[in-house]
Formats: sequence, C-alpha cells, structure tokens
Amino acid sequence: MGEENRQSSRLLVDVKVDYRTEGSSFITDYSDNISRSGMFIKTSLPLQKGEKVRIRLQLPDGDAPFALDGVIKWVSTMREQETHPPGMGVQFVDNSPETSKQLDAMMEAYNKLLARQHGKNGA
Repeated sequence: MGEENRQSSRLLVDVKVDYRTEGSSFITDYSDNISRSGMFIKTSLPLQKGEKVRIRLQLPDGDAPFALDGVIKWVSTMREQETHPPGMGVQFVDNSPETSKQLDAMMEAYNKLLARQHGKNGA
C-alpha cells in the first residue's frame, strides 16, 4: 500500500498481536508497523484479502488487551519477500468512540516508548 493511501502516520514497532477469523482460534504473530487506521502483521501464512478478523492488542504498559475488528486489505507472500516481508495489511473497521480512545492511547504509549528508546541509544 502506497504512502499516499495512508490515513494516519505509522509507527515502526513490533507489537504482539492475536487475531482470528470467525469460528477459529486466535493466532499470535507480531506487527511490523501500526497506526490508528491499521497495521501490518508479519506472518508466513497470511489470510485471504477481504477476510474479516478480530484483533487483540496489548499496550506497552501491560494494561489488559483490547479487541477490535479489521479486514485484510492486502497480502504479501513468501515469494515476494525480496521486496516486502510476508504478511498482511489490516485496516481497522471498528470506529466506535471507545476503540478510537484505545487506539489513541496505544499510539501515544508507543510514541513515548520509542522516544525513550531513542534517547537511550544516544541519538
């Protein structure tokens, strides 16, 4: 997905993410980046474009995970790993006020974490 299509800025962070389709068990993988509008989940077994997923995310401060819904917008397979890691781009579709509040808190927490890490690295 091109930068011009993005609705919000992305953070390059590894976030543990649990996800599932309806009627299946949760799978745990890690994100490559995340924003208020979506994320890229690194996985060698991506779901199909258009599939709906239930996602659970954990804030870096250890608060209880929160859940939201998404849809797979694009997929990168192992064959394409030279240009992009295998995985899937997920657009968040849960636009409730509570979810927006949780996403804002998550983005703020990860921004603070990255700023602290950047400071520790002597930059």
